Amino acid sequence: MSKKVLIFSESFGLGHERAASALIRSMQIIEPNVQVMHTNSIKRTFPKLTKAFLNIYLQVITNLPHLWHRIYENGRKSSINDSSKKAVYRLLVGSIKRTIEEFRPDIIVCTHPFPAAVICKLKHQGLNIPLVGIITDYDVHGYWLDSFVDMYIIGDKKLEADFDRYKFEPKLISSSGIPIDPLFTERKTKEQARELMGIQAEHPVVTVAGGGWGLGDLGKIAQKIVDIPEKPQVIIITGTNYQLQRSLCRTFKREPNIIVKGLISNIHEYMQASDVMVTKPGGLTTSEALATGLPMVLFDVIYGQEVWNARFLTEQNAAVKCNSFDDIFVVVRDILLTPETGKRLSVNAKAAGKPDSGIAAAKSILELAV
Repeated sequence: MSKKVLIFSESFGLGHERAASALIRSMQIIEPNVQVMHTNSIKRTFPKLTKAFLNIYLQVITNLPHLWHRIYENGRKSSINDSSKKAVYRLLVGSIKRTIEEFRPDIIVCTHPFPAAVICKLKHQGLNIPLVGIITDYDVHGYWLDSFVDMYIIGDKKLEADFDRYKFEPKLISSSGIPIDPLFTERKTKEQARELMGIQAEHPVVTVAGGGWGLGDLGKIAQKIVDIPEKPQVIIITGTNYQLQRSLCRTFKREPNIIVKGLISNIHEYMQASDVMVTKPGGLTTSEALATGLPMVLFDVIYGQEVWNARFLTEQNAAVKCNSFDDIFVVVRDILLTPETGKRLSVNAKAAGKPDSGIAAAKSILELAV
């Protein structure tokens, strides 16, 4: 009989859902008959209000980033967070309980701590289904911690020390990496990727990205990069920010060295074709860049989980964090002009990267399924 896997994610940033999608694709490779249900607990509970919730979250992280950072850090100081978890439980328990009863899974996976908190409470009340928590940033936040989580999947073995900081001992930890699409296991040289993408081989290539939501002044960054003496080709990836994509397409329609893309399914090929990536430090995007061995230049590192992602990446010497707008171009030029700088960052990125993290996570989950 095929195993049934229920995956909960949320839309607060695209990374949680992209990790779930990577996991599904990986499980289907390992066990083609697996039955998977992927759902969003907030969207199921409040279908008419989800967009409003996301807009509020987006407004906070873009206009009040220091407030969000304070909220994140306060939750990071404790493994309890009882009052917040009780509120989330009351809001989401009905929808989550119905989903479990209808699908009757062999195992439950959460890529966001909200549904995980609810399911832990249900397990305390008698629910007997293994629960896996996938932490999609390079930081273990206190909100995730609960003795009813049967296995945590984390981005790197170095993060195991974060559990010690809370004096919390998990049942199982897999440090196989944040799950990324198994397409990242496909190896192409930079030249092969450029030929496939129709990108000129004789110019350096810089990818500029603002995460799944296309945050940051991507157009301004791209314009300044394309004007540097090395005349690189610049690829802007706006993710789901289609309004920004349309605007930048109009702005750069006469600029042959700037390519504007929205949400794309072949990000692995664009990364393989690039010399450097200028990006916000989201957990999924940076995991993909590590897997590709792509040097990263990090911008807008000002709030919450991205501060800790940036810290991890710079400690691996796989990325350079920029503290000002002008720093971006100084660092990009240094990487393009100094081969040993780019090579050092690339080698370190590959050493920290886990291109098979999706497959590894899928294997661990399917083995744990009853």
